[in-house]
Amino acid sequence: MAGMKFEYDENGGKFYYFLLSFYALVLIPTTYWLWPKQEKRRTTLHPEDKSNFSPCRNKYQLLNAGEPLKRFQLRAVKFIFIIAWIIFVILAYRVSLIELEHKDYDPFSILGVDREAAVAEIKRAYRELSKKHHPDRGGDAEQFKEIAKAYKALTDEEAKNNWKLHGNPDGPGVTHFGIALPKWLVDHKNSVFVLLTYAGIFMIVLPVVVCVWWQKSARYAGDHILIETAQLYYILLGRTPNMIVKRALMILGSSMEFEKTRNPAIVERPSDNVELPKLMKDLQDVQEKTKERPFQFPYSLKARALLHSHLQRITNLSENLEKDRRYVVKRCPYLINEMVSIEAQLVAMAHAGRLSHPPRLDSIENTMKLSPMIVQALWNTKSPLLQLPHITDNHLRYFESKKRTIKSIKQFAEMDNEQRRSMLRSITDEQYDEIISVLEIYPYITITVKLEVFDDENEHLVTTGAIVTLTVRLKRENMAVLFNKEQQTSNEQHHNLVENQQQDDENDKDKEKIEPKQKGWTNKQSKKKPKEKTAKQKKKPMTPQNKTSSTSPTVAPSSPAGTTVTTSKNSSAKNAKGDTNQRDSSDDESSKSSDESQSAANNNRDEKTSDQNESDEEQNERETSTTTVSKRTNKTQARSTATTTSNVEEDTFLEKFQQQQRKREKLETKAKISHRAFCPFFPEIKQECWWLYVADRKHHSLISAPVYLCTLKDEEEIEVKFSAPKTPGQYVYSVVLKSDSYFDVDASENLSLDVQEVKEPAVLEHPQWNFSEEENGPNPKENDDEFGTESDSDD
Repeated sequence: MAGMKFEYDENGGKFYYFLLSFYALVLIPTTYWLWPKQEKRRTTLHPEDKSNFSPCRNKYQLLNAGEPLKRFQLRAVKFIFIIAWIIFVILAYRVSLIELEHKDYDPFSILGVDREAAVAEIKRAYRELSKKHHPDRGGDAEQFKEIAKAYKALTDEEAKNNWKLHGNPDGPGVTHFGIALPKWLVDHKNSVFVLLTYAGIFMIVLPVVVCVWWQKSARYAGDHILIETAQLYYILLGRTPNMIVKRALMILGSSMEFEKTRNPAIVERPSDNVELPKLMKDLQDVQEKTKERPFQFPYSLKARALLHSHLQRITNLSENLEKDRRYVVKRCPYLINEMVSIEAQLVAMAHAGRLSHPPRLDSIENTMKLSPMIVQALWNTKSPLLQLPHITDNHLRYFESKKRTIKSIKQFAEMDNEQRRSMLRSITDEQYDEIISVLEIYPYITITVKLEVFDDENEHLVTTGAIVTLTVRLKRENMAVLFNKEQQTSNEQHHNLVENQQQDDENDKDKEKIEPKQKGWTNKQSKKKPKEKTAKQKKKPMTPQNKTSSTSPTVAPSSPAGTTVTTSKNSSAKNAKGDTNQRDSSDDESSKSSDESQSAANNNRDEKTSDQNESDEEQNERETSTTTVSKRTNKTQARSTATTTSNVEEDTFLEKFQQQQRKREKLETKAKISHRAFCPFFPEIKQECWWLYVADRKHHSLISAPVYLCTLKDEEEIEVKFSAPKTPGQYVYSVVLKSDSYFDVDASENLSLDVQEVKEPAVLEHPQWNFSEEENGPNPKENDDEFGTESDSDD
């Protein structure tokens, strides 16, 4: 019986199989993810990139300052990957050679004879090779064994059969299992070194790497924000339910990301002790003398001073402070979003009864205002027109006049081009063109809201405590749409005026041709006559149809009383027929006496009346049976319709649920790329993002948690859920979309809710237990006999 034998790779050839497979498993996905991807060349440049506005030029130079280093890094990465793939090709070639070296056992090739050689030729070849390779004559013993084995396989019948069946003249041999590791790796001489290497990799290096990674990841929440910063926000925001913008700015400056011991990217220099006090003298409301913790700490004072200098657009900072300010400003949008989410969590805790004084709506919106303040380097009290390039405080006085006051971006965009240019007559044409190019890319948002309640039977009925689902459709357009609308309206007005003038001219010409020249009083008289005719034509006489329709009597619906009336008429008619028959019989039997005729007539009348009563009873029984059957059929039809409607409702609910899941998956898988914002004072490229939430302006409360939307390119559909109020009544909410990049581009839509009281569900009886008197009647057995079988009726 064949056994098993494990063999290590003596020559190290099979080790290439293992090395090639492991190497390919690492190299292919690494190349896919880390290979430098070429950015698509933009056909149109962003206004920031081509503007001559000095902050735009400084930002462009700052962003492109590291381009040589980036290009060198990309080239180095490509070179490393090329070397790695060359090694992969060499390994693959080595493996292909190993496959070629593997050959099946062939005795003809060992003896050097043809496959059709005779036995004499085989013996002759064996003698010559044995003389040459015999060990007694100085030949190789192993090679002589192979020659003898091949000779035996071709001359001995048993060995020949074994070779044909098993591929070996000796019969079935041992099953060999090769281990793709070189033998020196498991040699007892090298076992100590191999064991130490194994222990070092798997017991020291790997646990240390995992421990370091876990410590770093455990310190951070989403967007790489320290958990200590989030805890600090919970404390400070919970203390101040009514928060102004300057207070929110102080909380933002106290983030732990700006403290050196928590963040190694922060650098503290001795020059800060000299430069920061000078900077604070030029700033207002920094509150450097406050004693509240952590606002009094040096790191918080420095960050707050740098933020104030950024909002006042101070440019004469030293190089070190400028670097620190850029880092602080970069981190602010992520920190502000974390502040907003924590405030929403505090509001949810207040709804659950775990917090007594949650942040008000004004506090949350003041926190949101920090983001456009930081991105545009502009205080919220300033005019939003200062976001545009080349517009300064000196130009704002031109926007206020007796005829019109321009205070918003939308008003400025809706102006006539000539008026707009006359207001900015102090700037050059090139600067004015840059202002218009920036104004054209500003966002213009329209909101449509659809309200649904999925859990209730009526989707549009809002009850107390129900979960309301708002489907908000957002459409984002450029502010250039307002320019186009202005041009279209002006062109339409001009076109309408021209058409009206042409029509008036044509009408005048027609009148001159048709109407003869008459005196004034005759013209007036002729004009009055058609008016009288038209007035008479309007008075239409009443047609016979109208008269009949107005005087036609109403027809009463059928009722059980009507059936009794018809039966009494039928019985009276039958009695009349009986009287006529009796008269005929009395005429025929005139010979009999009058007493006998009267007695016979009375007997006939009694018999006919009894027959008539029996027929009436049978007719009533049939009517009752038909009514019971119709009632039962109606009930079965109602049950079947109820089941079908319930099945339809279940199908529609499943379809809606699947649609919601698809929308969520689309939103989760979408890349966070919308439109590039124009922000020359922000040190990085910023994408437009938005907060979408539902608010109650009357009670200054937040209704739904804000959704941070970063994928609004053209159109977007988002679902916002919140619980309806617990008391019935009329409520007016606001669906608000607030930008984190611009001032004065927010959008809102009013939402009215008619909240009604929850109706108690009706108790439904089981159909087989609902026995009414109308169905069964006084004797249910009689009604059941109608639906019995023939055997039951016979019994």
